[in-house]
Amino acid sequence: MGRRARFRGVKRTNKRLENDILERSKNLWEDPSILRPKCAGNCRKCAFDKTFKKIGKLEKYKNSSEALIKYAGKGSDDIFKAYAATISLYAAGSVPYMATAKLAGEDVLFAQRGAVGNDKLIGCQHYNDPKIRLFLYNAFAKKKGLLLYSFDDELVCSNYPNMPEDYIYDTFWESPYEFPNDELECPHNKEAALVIDIKSAKRRIRICKNCAKDVSTMQYLISRMIAERPLDDFEVSIEHNYHSKDGSSAERIEGDLLKSYAYGKLTDVQLIKQVLKERLGALKEGAESTFVIGERNFGSDSAAFISSLKGTQDEIEALTRYLAQYKDSIVIQTERASEALTSVWESSYREILECFTSAETAEKMGDVGKKNIQAVLADARRIERSKDVVKTLPEFKHMGDVTKTADTYAKAMKVGGAELLMEEISKVPPRNYHARALAKGFALAYVENPDTVKSTAEEADLAQFLVPFIRDLVDSVGDEYRHKMSTLLTATGCGETV
Repeated sequence: MGRRARFRGVKRTNKRLENDILERSKNLWEDPSILRPKCAGNCRKCAFDKTFKKIGKLEKYKNSSEALIKYAGKGSDDIFKAYAATISLYAAGSVPYMATAKLAGEDVLFAQRGAVGNDKLIGCQHYNDPKIRLFLYNAFAKKKGLLLYSFDDELVCSNYPNMPEDYIYDTFWESPYEFPNDELECPHNKEAALVIDIKSAKRRIRICKNCAKDVSTMQYLISRMIAERPLDDFEVSIEHNYHSKDGSSAERIEGDLLKSYAYGKLTDVQLIKQVLKERLGALKEGAESTFVIGERNFGSDSAAFISSLKGTQDEIEALTRYLAQYKDSIVIQTERASEALTSVWESSYREILECFTSAETAEKMGDVGKKNIQAVLADARRIERSKDVVKTLPEFKHMGDVTKTADTYAKAMKVGGAELLMEEISKVPPRNYHARALAKGFALAYVENPDTVKSTAEEADLAQFLVPFIRDLVDSVGDEYRHKMSTLLTATGCGETV
């Protein structure tokens, strides 16, 4: 509250504003104790005694505006002078001029009187505003080492941290949070939460990750208090599951980070995200793996973690093999294996593919860090199977178009069944009569709906004739594959040989 009001100049006042100021001036004229904070401390002698003793001596001058203005310019007690200046307005019966100060983006009107700072006059003349009235007390309270709490129509003073419960609720309810039954804690038990402990009041504010908003709750809590070290009474932490088996589940917010948060440079959302990001980085660099799904922390038990996942066989197998060979930490929100893979894919896709298939296949796949993971795993598995299949088959040199087509379709069928066969037919459409008859023949032999492969009636007749030769080729291995290929080529009438 140390910032001075920004003075904006003077102007004649209208009747309504004049009446508002005069009404508050009258209230103070009648009862100066309105300005005296309630005691919640244990001071040997009240720091306000001297000020209010002097205020009491103004009783015999209360009807003289001139005398009051004179006292408003004497001495060094700013609270006394601001009071004398303010009640002089009621004694005079008018407010000839008003000044304007810019506070938190709003214009605040006040009457200038005496030789006292504008901030003190503003605080005194707006004693009914829980925030603005603190301007009257700020310098005095800090000089005396006092803490003041302003809420509703009350101002409470203590010589040690002693936050009233009503103050906590009043400032927290000013924030955008609304929890059931007006509680201070949201009802959710999520994997991360902001926790603010008010030590003197033994009260806790808890806001889960999902409920957190782009505001600083701490800024609300300190917005209506005066203290030399306002953060001393608070303990702020982020509860989380981003920790190793024996690690701490709470991250204390201290030092410059706490100040940045308390004074609004970081919001609740940003603070939680920043801590979780740092904790996840620490887990990645830690000496052991840690696995977390939502609120459940598996520690380093990868088997239990994987058994809790739901996904395709490829996803589960890829994760299982990868985590068996590499130390890594995975923190996800759901039980989806795809989410677990995604969390490590961009930085470790090469290692995952090597574990899932082989270094050779991973090399052949290239940079797939941005590609669809399920599709990449399926392609990698096919490439790996294709390697095994090719090892059992002879290699043909100088293949003609029909031979190449038959060899490609046969190997696709061996490696990935009808699905991969159709992919190959779509990827490399046949371009001549014999190749189109072969494609139709493979479809007739293995595809549930062979009509998806288009052909003329003549090509379809040849295809039907080729079906048994195609089946013999797909079922063969080793040198027999060469023999069956030769027989199939002869049956097509293409004139090619192997």
